[in-house]
Amino acid sequence: MGAAAFTGCRFIDEDLSGCGAPLTVDYQLRLVTNMRMELETVLSLNADLELSTALETYLEGVFTDYARDVDLSFYDTQGDMPILEHMSETMDATQSSYTLYIPVRNYMHTCVANIAQASQVSLEGKDFCRTGRLVQHAVDGVADPHESGLFTARKRMDILAGVDQRFDVHLFMANAATGLVLDKDPDANYKDIRVEVTGFADGFNIADSTYTYAAASLSEGKDIRFRTHPVQVENSDEVCYTSVHFPSRDLPDSKTVIETEEPFIAGEADEALWEWIVYVVLEDGTITRTTLSIRTPLRAGQFKIVRAMVYEGGTVSTSNPLVGVSVTLDWQPGSDHQVEF
Repeated sequence: MGAAAFTGCRFIDEDLSGCGAPLTVDYQLRLVTNMRMELETVLSLNADLELSTALETYLEGVFTDYARDVDLSFYDTQGDMPILEHMSETMDATQSSYTLYIPVRNYMHTCVANIAQASQVSLEGKDFCRTGRLVQHAVDGVADPHESGLFTARKRMDILAGVDQRFDVHLFMANAATGLVLDKDPDANYKDIRVEVTGFADGFNIADSTYTYAAASLSEGKDIRFRTHPVQVENSDEVCYTSVHFPSRDLPDSKTVIETEEPFIAGEADEALWEWIVYVVLEDGTITRTTLSIRTPLRAGQFKIVRAMVYEGGTVSTSNPLVGVSVTLDWQPGSDHQVEF
């Protein structure tokens, strides 16, 4: 367990009389995920073992209770709740302990882990507690997958005079992942495949653990589209197109669910909450577009895999009864959005 001391009662530069006793804050990442169960359930056959192992390796930097860095903010609890102190530290551990000397008062503390190297997401608005949020970035509505698991926490801290205090801060995962396993029918001939996934949040409010979305529903077509990375093993036609992003819309609202016995069990919505979009370029240059729609929410910490088959003519279908399928033959990029092939 690492330790660091921030001395000098830095919250107030001149008046040191109000400094309390040393305050110890223990930070621990809590990984709540279904990744291993999902791999064992969907890729359960012996023939799938290599692909399952490859996916677990690919996602090992995402679904892990390990923080490379932590961003710590302490806010006033009154009025607009401005920031009183901010620290960015290297953690390189599952848990770490920091000793702080701070003035006696009440604080709202927020913490974000693994944000320093997150090129697709930034921490913004942290001058005030209510505006601090993780923001998803995209170019022309398209984003690359997240590189790591993002963890956040918030904690009320009432610092007392003359009392040694210790606070436990548990950080929970804020993003999730998806994987579409595509197999090839023997009669299917094509030049290329591209897969996007959409329907996920574009921001996360740290103070109250809520997600924000570009539109009221997926059907408005304003959500960010995420590229996927193909994960494949030798001597197999199966390819898993994988992406990491924020969760989808939830039922009945977008509040994070992190501490339940079954956090990933949910009912179905009346309409699609998120979807894969598969573009298959045929030998003659035409494109067949298939949309696979999911009506169950994808939550923070969750990994969802669906298996499907590419058939002759570039159509994609799945035997999963919970997945809706819509196919557009001879699809033209200009009719919807530009896709790079």
